[in-house]
Amino acid sequence: MLACVLVTGLIVTTPAALADTPPVGLDDAAPFAVLAGSSVTNTGQTAITGDLGVSPGTTVSGFPPGTVSGTIHTNDSTAIAAKADAVSAYNDLADRPVDSTVAPALGGTTKTPGLYTSTNGTFNISGTLTLDAQADPEAVFVFRASTLTGANVSNINLVGGAQEENVFWQITGSVTLGTFCTFRGTVLASGGVTVNSGAAVFGRIFSLNDGVTLQGTGGIPATRVSLPDRPPTTTTLTSSRNPSTPGDSVTFSATVDGGSEPVTPQGDVVFKDGATTIGEDHFDGETPATVTVSDFTAGQHHITAVFLGGITFNGEEPIDFAPSTSNVVVQNVTTSLWSDSATPANQSSDNRAVTLGVKFRSNSSGLIQGIRFHKGPQNTGTHTGGLWTTSGQLLASLTFTGESASGWQEGYFSTPVSIDADTTYIASYHTPSGFWSYTRPYFTTAFTNAPLTALEDGAEGGNGVYTYGASHSFPASTFIASNYWVDVMFTPANSLWSDSATPANQSPDNRAVTLGVKFRSDSSGLIQGIRFHKGPQNTGTHTGGLWTTSGQLLASLTFTGESASGWQEGYFSTPVSINADTTYIASYHTTPGFWSYTRPYFTSARKRGPLTALEDDFQGGNGVYTYGASHSFPTSTFIASNYWVDVMFVSP
Repeated sequence: MLACVLVTGLIVTTPAALADTPPVGLDDAAPFAVLAGSSVTNTGQTAITGDLGVSPGTTVSGFPPGTVSGTIHTNDSTAIAAKADAVSAYNDLADRPVDSTVAPALGGTTKTPGLYTSTNGTFNISGTLTLDAQADPEAVFVFRASTLTGANVSNINLVGGAQEENVFWQITGSVTLGTFCTFRGTVLASGGVTVNSGAAVFGRIFSLNDGVTLQGTGGIPATRVSLPDRPPTTTTLTSSRNPSTPGDSVTFSATVDGGSEPVTPQGDVVFKDGATTIGEDHFDGETPATVTVSDFTAGQHHITAVFLGGITFNGEEPIDFAPSTSNVVVQNVTTSLWSDSATPANQSSDNRAVTLGVKFRSNSSGLIQGIRFHKGPQNTGTHTGGLWTTSGQLLASLTFTGESASGWQEGYFSTPVSIDADTTYIASYHTPSGFWSYTRPYFTTAFTNAPLTALEDGAEGGNGVYTYGASHSFPASTFIASNYWVDVMFTPANSLWSDSATPANQSPDNRAVTLGVKFRSDSSGLIQGIRFHKGPQNTGTHTGGLWTTSGQLLASLTFTGESASGWQEGYFSTPVSINADTTYIASYHTTPGFWSYTRPYFTSARKRGPLTALEDDFQGGNGVYTYGASHSFPTSTFIASNYWVDVMFVSP
């Protein structure tokens, strides 16, 4: 009996492995369904959908009766280039670390993304192997072995958004696929590959140093090797309310489009907050799939909807649609100083036009989405709001619209304003009619609703500020620590690690060094600054920076006001724009050394919210450093170390 086997595999199928395996580039080999080093021989009815190639050999036989939908290349420039890229892909896979080692018998098991080897070096498939992408259509599966055998009538089933394009079998020896075996993925074998009668391969068959033998059938159905060609889909996601506040019910709706196909795709849709599943629903082709969430915490939540793909019938014709991931909806969940139930003690009888404000700080960086204020029924007319520095610079302004007769009113800036942690700002609004709300005295002590604090009256020249005038202007006067009930809507920034995350070790190395981390974001946005974790011996002046992978310094800063140990934060004078799915390096320089570290750490990618610190074997290693007296581009790596460098990121 013949079996489907895979080479190599150290895989434990843990959640940490999900989406950690980098993509595999086939480049010029991608259009080939069959590619061999010495020969491709066929007998009987075999249908090849895609190109067929041989290099450096030149032998191709059995076509006809076999058919090739693409072009046959026998050691021409196209075949030579394809062979070179296939070898590069094989070597790439051979160099990757193993995620899990499993039993050689894959049939009857379910595997999640990662790189697998077997306990005896071989793989075989008898029955059905299920590959579950866990709602990540880009998830990669790699099986490494000395031989791979697919038994007669064996099957590989793809679920959870898994795709043939992302399944790879890296085999150091030979591969045999049995009669009427249904096989999925790209075979990259050093030895020979045999595809027996009636087998259906959805992927590619590459024998890099030997030949491919195809045993066709006597009629219909033919033995087949077909490039992955599922009709693409587009998933679109919307939010019912954005921004929102903690406790609000927010409904996300997803629809799926099949492009030029005659029917609309139908199937399951998984909703995710970053890498965390928050719900699942079925899209029936007409009514959007939905999920409602009411327990969001303050911050930016990067929401996606993943259509898992699958078969939709056009009459009696099945169309197997590909999965797709929607646009990212950045759900801004704002926090404020006061809750909606907070109310002023008084309504002023003063009918003069006036600007009223509050001095506040945040203990974390982030975005001010807009201004709130509480009004009584006599406080009519058009109201404007603004955000100021303590020196009187107006950072942004807005006009309130759609106001209610009384209570809390909200206005949003056209572009949210980036603010630094532990820095005082002033939020204000202007009323042309007066009759403002107030409570006095109020700021006799600071008022905190973490991460926001309204300052105590004597902290920086008094709190509860105002200025009379016909137009919105910088409020500078104070009176008896009054609260004029002006507020902000704030979204905290994202970081790779929480404030409670701590290093395992403090280095005794006392040499000056620049340390860094390679990271990406799922969405475009702004890097507000750099964070790093320090121990008590890591003293002196520290500098930080943000780099491209080519070594271009995008911005730099000097840390000030450091504590003796723990997380330190520094802010760029102007936040730096970064692109989605692009690698950057965040770094800091320490003169005395004694840096924090955990090793090994980046054996897998580390994801938090929209940010991902890259796996060590992706793009030249992670946990980077360079010794030297001044801040410089870090390029060296050692045992996948985490030097606890971080960023503060927001998506405007």
